[in-house]
Order: sequence, then C-alpha cells, then structure tokens
Amino acid sequence: MIYRIFLFAAVFLAGFSASVHAEGQAPIDQLPMYGGMDRNAIPALKAGDEKLIADAARHYGTREKASASFVNTGFAYYQRDDLANAMRRFNQAWLLDPRNPDVYAGFGSVLHDQGKNCEAMQMMEKALSLNPPTSQGIFPDAARMITLCAVSDTGLSVEARTKFFERSESLYKKAEELELNKAYVYGSWATACYWRGQYPEAWAMVAKERAAGGKPGERFLRLLQEKMPQPKALVK
Repeated sequence: MIYRIFLFAAVFLAGFSASVHAEGQAPIDQLPMYGGMDRNAIPALKAGDEKLIADAARHYGTREKASASFVNTGFAYYQRDDLANAMRRFNQAWLLDPRNPDVYAGFGSVLHDQGKNCEAMQMMEKALSLNPPTSQGIFPDAARMITLCAVSDTGLSVEARTKFFERSESLYKKAEELELNKAYVYGSWATACYWRGQYPEAWAMVAKERAAGGKPGERFLRLLQEKMPQPKALVK
C-alpha cells in the first residue's frame, strides 16, 4: 500500500452517495469525481449533494475542514483495503472542496491499488499542482506511480517513457530534500529503480533505506537478488 500520514477523525457520513450506473459499468461513486457527470442534472443527486455539503460544513465549521475529515476517513478505509468505501469518501471530500490536494492523492491511491497506473499518475499530478503538504509522502507516491505508468503502458514511445522516468527521478530528488520519512522515500525509490531495470541503483537505494532506519521488504529483496546479486560492498 501507499504510505500516507493521516489523523483519524470522527466518522461523519451525512448525505447520500447514489450508485447510479449503467449495466456492466462501475457505480458512479466508484469513479474519481463521479466520472465527470453533471450531478446537478439529476434532481435526487443534486439534493443529496447539497444536503451533504450543508450538513458537513455545519458539523465541521467549514467545507475545507469537512473535506479534510472525509479524506482522513477515506484513508482509514484505504488502509483496511476497503477501496470501495475509500473511493466514496474521497468523492464526498471532492464535493466539499475540489481544491483539496489530498482528495486527488486519495483517488490516485485507490487507482494504484486497482492497477490503473496511468490514471493514478494523472491524479497525483493534479494533487501536486495544488501545492500539497511536503511531509506526507506525496512526492515519492507520485514518483512511484509515474514509473509504474511508464513501464506498464506498452503504447508509450521510447521518448515518452524516458520523459516519465526523468519526471519520476525529479520528484524522488525533491522528496529526498523535503520529506521527513527518508526511509520511505528510499524504499519507494528502490522499487522504481527495479521496475526501470536499474538494479545497481536499486541496491544503492536499499542501502540508503537501511541507513535511514528502514527495513526493505523480504519479497522485494528476493526479486532484486534474482536480477542482480547484492553488491559485496553492501553486504554487512
């Protein structure tokens, strides 16, 4: 799962989230931003959204505070691998404050776990464009998703894939500078290097992760070892 720091707020589930969808399609509340539909065009949805916004703003004091609490609840569901309820809360948080960067990080997290790497990347880029906090893991998370999109999208040109890798590296370097949890940054960076086929660099990041107090996953280490034995200089 993707690392996120969040505060557990009281669960507030006012309003309603309709699952309008055509047969064979995902419920609309399982799509980021409700799939871009015009919710005002459906009276029941419009009324439900207005009630959610009014009740939540009254309970938390402002729409922004309410959105932050809904995001926290969404990540609580996400940490329990309940992606459906996580997406519902992130969508409600978006209704409350569409400029909350953590909403888009939430969308990206769910899409990442669903294997929709390039869609996840787009959401993380949106989050970054909204000046998110610099100490919540968002930069390595975004860098990770960009690399995953680059390696999984077989339709990308070599030039486009190279640009994605460069973008990913730039975000990891920014994360190294700004993020508080260096072990998480280096652990994520190691996996990105692995996916790019940069095995010496992956081992170097493993060493940095350990030096920062982290513990690389045993499964990842086995996979990396299969591609390239651990350099002797890194063996303690």
